[in-house]
Amino acid sequence: MRFTQPAYPTVYFSTLIWVRCPNCDKAARIETKLGKYIIPEPQQHQSTLTCAHCGLRNKHNENWHGQYRGHLNIACGFCGSPLIHTRKPTKNRVAQIAVRCEVCKKEKEYALHWYKYKQNSAIDPYFGLDLWLRISIKENVLWVYNVEHLKYLRDYVSSSLRDDNSRHKYAMIANLPKWVKSAKNRDLIVKKLGLLEMECKNLNG
Repeated sequence: MRFTQPAYPTVYFSTLIWVRCPNCDKAARIETKLGKYIIPEPQQHQSTLTCAHCGLRNKHNENWHGQYRGHLNIACGFCGSPLIHTRKPTKNRVAQIAVRCEVCKKEKEYALHWYKYKQNSAIDPYFGLDLWLRISIKENVLWVYNVEHLKYLRDYVSSSLRDDNSRHKYAMIANLPKWVKSAKNRDLIVKKLGLLEMECKNLNG
């Protein structure tokens, strides 16, 4: 079987994302109205987080629940040498941090620039919440946003003929990890996706 579907980016499936509610820890939904441009990052989108269990309702940018990463790229306050420093991902942002210059060896406190850290792929891109539809496969985690996302991924994984070379760099399948693309994992991944599909039915039931 050949995979012939369009080269959708992952964000294409993000109009509905099931996540873990930050209030009650149950399944909540993020509904997003995407803007005209969605790659490399969605622009002018409108997202709403709602939980039918506890009544939570948040608009996009009201609260980021994920991690942040701090970065500093300025001249040393003593000798003027380039001073570059990056903090590990954290949820605790501090206004300033002491950084030691490698040239003059003097230490001074500087203000960091903090930005949302989204490289943990098992979180949603709008609020930074843990995805609800996720399942362990060996030492890895397989995740999807919703049932449409799941079916698209399953069609790709179950296909024996794939034309990956013609896909643009933002295509979801072009950025899948090797363990997902590996033929030896095909049957196991399809089985796990079947379990996630049952969970999707429960969410929509």
